[in-house]
Amino acid sequence: MRSGLRRSAAQALAAQLQLARRQPEQEAALLANLATWALQFTPTVCLDPPAGLLLEIEGCLQYFQGLERLRSLISAGLAEMDLPVRLGLAPTPLAASWFALTADEAAPPCFDDWQHRLQQLPLAALPWPTAWQDSLRELGLRRLGELLQLPHAELALRFGSDFTQMLAQACGQQPDPRRPFIPPEHFARRLELNWHIEQVEALGFIARRLLQELAAFLLGRGLGVQQLRWQLGHEGGQRSELLVGLGQPTRAAEAMLAITRERLTRFTLPAAVHSVALLADSLHRLDGEALGLFGQGQAQADFQLLRARLAARLGEDAVRELHCVADHRPEHAWSSRPPATSAPSLRSERPGWLLPMPLALETRAERPWYGEPLTLLGRAERIESGWWDGASVARDYWQAEGPSGRRYWLYQQRLDGAWFLHGLFA
Repeated sequence: MRSGLRRSAAQALAAQLQLARRQPEQEAALLANLATWALQFTPTVCLDPPAGLLLEIEGCLQYFQGLERLRSLISAGLAEMDLPVRLGLAPTPLAASWFALTADEAAPPCFDDWQHRLQQLPLAALPWPTAWQDSLRELGLRRLGELLQLPHAELALRFGSDFTQMLAQACGQQPDPRRPFIPPEHFARRLELNWHIEQVEALGFIARRLLQELAAFLLGRGLGVQQLRWQLGHEGGQRSELLVGLGQPTRAAEAMLAITRERLTRFTLPAAVHSVALLADSLHRLDGEALGLFGQGQAQADFQLLRARLAARLGEDAVRELHCVADHRPEHAWSSRPPATSAPSLRSERPGWLLPMPLALETRAERPWYGEPLTLLGRAERIESGWWDGASVARDYWQAEGPSGRRYWLYQQRLDGAWFLHGLFA
């Protein structure tokens, strides 16, 4: 089996051969996403189409504590995306690219004696035009070293000046400038399916693949996303859109997938799906706190994930948070609002837990009593408010503590001196 065979000839050699039509646009989009991902390792990344990337690593080896650790990180990251990789290492872009093309997938790249290894490369394995390959076979040449021994003037006459310039660049005899890759501002990726999806549960596999690419894109740019926009293409040109809120900026593929799956449980496909697109334009810079640096903030991140999953399953309006309201009266000083709504912070001298209704207390020896004698602490907070809306209050609030160590929030009516329990401290 070799490149260039007709379809019928290939199937005659392998009856079980499965063929798929290439999608150059999809391949280019994937390569660009991988280039963005690779920016986490070096600021200088260049595209090497159709399936290669060039990374300038000399300036970052010390940061990654050597070549072996850098190679391990790159290989592990691509393995998480289920992408096989062959690595090549050389001081020139062309030589590195050719080494990668001919490398064993499991073998680590080697820099030692790179010029000798360059001469040993088989010409048939290099990505050269068919006309060049045919002419080289007619000359009886099999390896690059045999070609490099021929006079360059004669090679230029037979193959052109571009050919000899390419050889000189590969050997480091001429400069080989490359255009650095500039990542896009937003993530947009579409997959055209070779089959139709009729059950919403089957979208999970496609979603996982696209979210892995999104996570790689975000990692390379040091960003997180707060909202996903899924676009589904259906038969007959119909399209549907699904918005998925994530609660807070993140780039964790598994967390995004879990929330997307929850949202899909409430989504009905209007028709069979033949294409899936993922767009992410609500991007945010992730700082150390958002990432949970050194383990900090993990509880908050877990809470945000839970909240986003509940909203995806139950609907955005079904998930609410308690917020403070700028009102002196405790029973009017809170409200239920959608998540992420800004609100005044809770005053530290007030408890976070109020009783549904204030509870009248008895007094013993002129002290309030709630299953135990209560000792007043600190100074009173006087509240006189609400005269304008018919809910006037005139109270003195105290923190109190019993022998059990429990902390209470009490108030005494200004008019009649009665005591009430209004809240409990955690």
